[in-house]
Amino acid sequence: MFKFNERRLGKFDVAVCGGGIAGIGAALNAARNGADVVLIESLNSLGGTVTEGIMGNIMDGKNKGGLISEIYHFLEARDMTCANRGPKIDENGKRITGRILDIEGTKYCFEKLCLEAGVRILYSSTVCGVDMKGGHINSIMISTYCGNFIIEADIFIDATGNGNLSALCDLKWECGNPPNPASLSIFLGGLPSEINGTDSVEAKLEYGEMLKEKGYNSSAETICVKKHPSLSKWVAGYNFEYDVLPEDIIRLSDAVIDARDEAFKLVEAYKKVEGCENVYLSETAGYLGIREGRRIFGEYRITTDDIKEGRRFEDGICLVTMVVDLHKTTASDDPKDVSRGIKTKPYHIPYRSLVPLGCNNMLLAGRCISGDYYPFASYRVIGNMATVGEAAGYAASLCIKEKISPKQVDGKKVSDYMKSLGHDI
Repeated sequence: MFKFNERRLGKFDVAVCGGGIAGIGAALNAARNGADVVLIESLNSLGGTVTEGIMGNIMDGKNKGGLISEIYHFLEARDMTCANRGPKIDENGKRITGRILDIEGTKYCFEKLCLEAGVRILYSSTVCGVDMKGGHINSIMISTYCGNFIIEADIFIDATGNGNLSALCDLKWECGNPPNPASLSIFLGGLPSEINGTDSVEAKLEYGEMLKEKGYNSSAETICVKKHPSLSKWVAGYNFEYDVLPEDIIRLSDAVIDARDEAFKLVEAYKKVEGCENVYLSETAGYLGIREGRRIFGEYRITTDDIKEGRRFEDGICLVTMVVDLHKTTASDDPKDVSRGIKTKPYHIPYRSLVPLGCNNMLLAGRCISGDYYPFASYRVIGNMATVGEAAGYAASLCIKEKISPKQVDGKKVSDYMKSLGHDI
């Protein structure tokens, strides 16, 4: 029989599981509205895909206020970003492409914001167990470098990305159809400053063909290159790892190994390009960027018809303007066919899609919200997930103040709150 030797860590109003962009938004907005909040993160920094995943750019963020605005203001005040809302234009009217956020500055931003709000951050902590009876979570177990601990809370928020807390609770979920590929982002150094970044599928394919001539065959066919704010290094996306699912640790581990091997092959090919002889691999991402994850069944399920018709809801908490962004699901797929013929109109994510079926004191934040395959491929990007997290955090604070369940929260009130943060809804 296994021995866990767990210890009780404490009781909180709200426990947020996952410190990615959605978890940060949730923790901040619960704490700023009076809740005692713990934010549980498996790594040693906040931000998830934005930071440890070396993503660094905010997609679908132009119409967002709240946390997205705070990130830009914080970094721009410290000269830590070349990004702003929408493309930058130089003095000649030419579009400057591929600029991103400073990764370390963004980690610092997230930490400062959470600490100022009074959030208790727990690093190196992974949710590994749950005590749930009658559809109500009493406590969770976290596994840490320091042993196992029990955390109690009134409201739990699943911001794990893969819906891990929901899965531990045996809630109903779906994943993939088939799954989007995973990728490992990298930092490159030594590239000449005049190298152009890539901002279109055509440009990415050109880079792929250029390096193919030098002996490198990208598993993605495309090479994405973006300048880092320091201008001394570049972020590169170069690989696809297929059939990576949230429950398959063997496939995930093999995918990381394969992706790192491919990164070194990319660098060797780059060195054969005239002017790029000094290129080197500066860093690989702290974890594999997984585009697919569990989609938990909730009170409302966002459908393909919703995104095609641009449906709006009284309890809309986020306006999504992103297209369906499906990458190749097999090596033989056409890399240009990202939307599979589906045209979207700006649409709402309703509050109800954050309320899972089967648990009366949990909220969903991030890509694990309730939606179908094609909507997931549209709303899953950073700008929307930060906003969803904010809505979940505010709703959690209402649950505490009014002593109600997430299902009983007035979604219109949450929608109005999101507008007060500056979101265009």
